[in-house]
Amino acid sequence: MKPVIDKDIELYTRQFELSNQLIGQTIEEVHFYLETTDKDFSEQPNDYGKSLLNGIDLKTSELTFSIGNRFTNLGYGLQMDIGKTPDLEYFQDPKRPIGFKTEILKEKVAELRIYWMEIQFENETGLYPQEIEILTDNGYFLISSIEVNNGNVNTEFTDELLVIDSLEKAKELKLGQFGLENGRLTFTDINELKEEIKNGLQHRL
Repeated sequence: MKPVIDKDIELYTRQFELSNQLIGQTIEEVHFYLETTDKDFSEQPNDYGKSLLNGIDLKTSELTFSIGNRFTNLGYGLQMDIGKTPDLEYFQDPKRPIGFKTEILKEKVAELRIYWMEIQFENETGLYPQEIEILTDNGYFLISSIEVNNGNVNTEFTDELLVIDSLEKAKELKLGQFGLENGRLTFTDINELKEEIKNGLQHRL
């Protein structure tokens, strides 16, 4: 695994801080950014969820959280930030925010889990967020940095998003909590992540 530097730890820490900040807040709106020609809230048809080329916004009564592929310089790996997605990433084509109806709307976030993977990037293996899973009392919502081509899941750790609000679909694809035997890692906090990096992650795989 590539040497972990202070900048990496700052970015890891920020993801835990923001996920903890979102827990307990009520999701008022979920916005996708789409072109007028996009159908069914997806930029590429698939049977699993919604495929998107840009991040999404989760709006609460207090803040707007953006989740998109911004963790690396090529836009691979999930990253959570405060703010609206158009202010945080490049849009190749004009898009407009579209409200997405999902069961997590008007509900408080009970749990938010980040699922990490050891993935080779720029000739070095690093630890990157692959999925973010949001749970409310009555809803399930998962964002994955995974690509769907011609209706089939193709590649993990990409610059595309797959959004799923079905527990059954996440289980079918072995994403999030269902991917722990498929290379996913999860940590309770930044201290556990740092300790695992220090001790080596291979024993968890």
